[in-house]
Parts: sequence; C-alpha cells; structure tokens
Amino acid sequence: MDADFAHFGTDFKPSGTKVVITGSIMSEMRAHARSSYPEECCGLLLGNFEGDSKIKGVVEARPMGNVFRKEERYHRYTIDPKEFLTVETEAETKGFEVVGIYHSHPNAPAKPSEFDRERAWPTLSYVVIEVRNAEPEDTRSWILKEDRSDFEPEEITVRK
Repeated sequence: MDADFAHFGTDFKPSGTKVVITGSIMSEMRAHARSSYPEECCGLLLGNFEGDSKIKGVVEARPMGNVFRKEERYHRYTIDPKEFLTVETEAETKGFEVVGIYHSHPNAPAKPSEFDRERAWPTLSYVVIEVRNAEPEDTRSWILKEDRSDFEPEEITVRK
C-alpha cells in the first residue's frame, strides 16, 4: 500500500496528530455503522497528510465490505486487500491517499481492540464508532504508537 509506505522512515511521531473531517463525512460513517449493525462496518478515509504527517485532512470516506468470517463479524472486520488496492489506486489518481481506516464496535466502546492493534499500520488514523442497539454513540480516533505496543488517542476536528 504505497500511501502508507510513503511515511515509513520519516521522523513521524504519533503524539499531537489529528484527523480533520467534515460533518457530512462523519454522518456518512455513522450511517454506515448503523446500517451494518450488529456487524462491524469498515471503510477507508481518503485525503492528504499535512504538516509533517501530523494532520490528516479527510476528503472522502469510502465504505468497504467486511469480508471477515460471517459468524465473527460482530467483533471483527477485514477489508479485502484487492478492494483496498483498487480504492488506493483510484485515490492516487485524484491526488489523495489512504489516511485512515474507520470501523464500528457493536455494543463495545469506541476503543481499538487487541485484534485491531495487531493489524494496525503506523501513521494511519483509526476512527472507531461505538454502536449500541443500532445507534451510533461515541466516535473516537486513535493512532498506533511508534513501538506498536498500543494506540494513543487522536484528536478529531469536525468542520463544516
């Protein structure tokens, strides 16, 4: 995934990062989480890295299919690698890249799980939407620590 590898080997430090997103994109993600309940939804956040990769400006949320085993989708997600690559290539032709991944946690807090951490990539934002009884509640963003041991909270700025 070229967009991610472009930021390896830099002096990137996760502290002080933020994801900037519009209210309409946030609404789209939350609607996706609602419609997927009781399964986890997932999608890609497209945009640009700014300010030494500290700020991720999101221009589009692209819903993706959750291809994890059907019986486990209530607490797991996987994005098809071919679908990821297709969207990533499309984004690059428009001058954008994958800056994050969003997914929902049905009946669980908006905090990444150990399963999420084991599959996370440095520099990307991980927006997690807590959904209870088919209604989105809390939405938080996270970024993987440099040593990959855990996530740090990341600021979300919602703009018009």
